[in-house]
Amino acid sequence: MADRIYVSDEGIGRLRERLEKVSADLNSIREEKAIAYTASGDTWHDNPYFNKLEQDEQAKVREMSELQGLISGAHIFNPPARRNTERVRLGSIVRFRRLYHDRGEEQNEVWEIVGYGEIDVVQHKIAYNSPLAQALMGLEPGDTRRTNTPKGMAEYEIVDLYASWDEVEP
Repeated sequence: MADRIYVSDEGIGRLRERLEKVSADLNSIREEKAIAYTASGDTWHDNPYFNKLEQDEQAKVREMSELQGLISGAHIFNPPARRNTERVRLGSIVRFRRLYHDRGEEQNEVWEIVGYGEIDVVQHKIAYNSPLAQALMGLEPGDTRRTNTPKGMAEYEIVDLYASWDEVEP
């Protein structure tokens, strides 16, 4: 992977749990594959179940390899108790205004920018590599940035940055 991957301690733990599950699934597939081979005595002629297991095995091997790469290349990032309130970056809690000029639609939202794969919509957490977070990164309160979105051209204005969720007003 060319890009750096940032995750929290919790996020790396979830990746490791996924890796353990994928490894267990792979072992199970390989056991079934051995049984399917023994039952038919043929690896590919008239044995679609064996072929399916081979495809499943290849998919799990790819998934395992991807997870191992993520884990080995991950940089652990845990936001400090009091976050940076000067500029949007990984770990920021940011209130912004999103305006779609052509639709006259405006939204005010608060999101925390978290590590790779740690998105949680209910808790208002978005990954730093998501398009929304990328549009906000590097901006300071009062800054605006226009960017194209699936809903059309949007303008983002940084309203405020918070040192903790306790400071966020509803």
